[in-house]
Amino acid sequence: MNLTPEALMAAVGGSLAVAGVLVAVVGLVGTTAPPVARPTGPIERWLRAGDGQDGAGPLSVWADRRLLVSGAAGAGLLVWLLTSWPLGGLLTAAAIVGMPWILQPGRGSKQQIQRLEALEEWVRRLADIHTAGMSLEQAVASSVRSAPALIAPQIGRLTARLASGWQARLAYRAFADEMNDASVDSVAALMIMHAADRGAGLSAALRELAGQLSEEVLMRRKVEADREKPRTNFRWVSLFCMAAFALSMLSGAYVQPYNTITGQLVLLALAAAFVAVLVWMRRMALTPPAPRFLAPADHDPREPS
Repeated sequence: MNLTPEALMAAVGGSLAVAGVLVAVVGLVGTTAPPVARPTGPIERWLRAGDGQDGAGPLSVWADRRLLVSGAAGAGLLVWLLTSWPLGGLLTAAAIVGMPWILQPGRGSKQQIQRLEALEEWVRRLADIHTAGMSLEQAVASSVRSAPALIAPQIGRLTARLASGWQARLAYRAFADEMNDASVDSVAALMIMHAADRGAGLSAALRELAGQLSEEVLMRRKVEADREKPRTNFRWVSLFCMAAFALSMLSGAYVQPYNTITGQLVLLALAAAFVAVLVWMRRMALTPPAPRFLAPADHDPREPS
């Protein structure tokens, strides 16, 4: 039995399709394996940076897209069967999964603004509670019940860390890590300084900081409004190119050269170039975040081991 390149390619494609279906089933059903405790690294901190913030974190986003991934796998398998292109099915599935990324290029920035607005509201409430004579830690614990919904999970975890005996500086740094925003670092820095000297005037400083956060929200909203036009262009160009590719697949003579292995490799190179252009266009439509100035909570050299 001679193993032709076409047969090898079909075997590899079939194996990938079966593996994709298995991964989709596992993602939908879940596993019974117990969680393994391990230290968190920088990549995991980035993945969990947005969790609990209106579902904005990468882990929460992928958890919400289980149905989308399953539909993409089915559509990719259908395209493969109709066109006999394993790569065509793979590209179709990738396009469906990436559709929210294409249609909502500014979603992350808008959610960050909403969280910053919620933070400004919480800081004002914290200043009012602290005026009543409570310590900062007591004021944080009292603010949990009235915390804005967008940041309530982070406030709850901050309260739990303080109540469980965390050093105040580490707890506030961990809160800033979860929010992952330079403006939140200023709030955490104020709390860290107060935890170190316990000086007076914290309520006034919190109110002044809340005013600065309000101005920051207004400025970011103006920037987002200016960025909306290039984002709209990005969406239309992306959708037009994908529609042209989908329609071209219906023309047998036009796509005939792609039926060979060389044609599939060329198609893969074109798809990679298209994705690279999309990434470049999307970066042009996004506002780069300001760099943070607080070190991560578990990498503070000033804290005792």
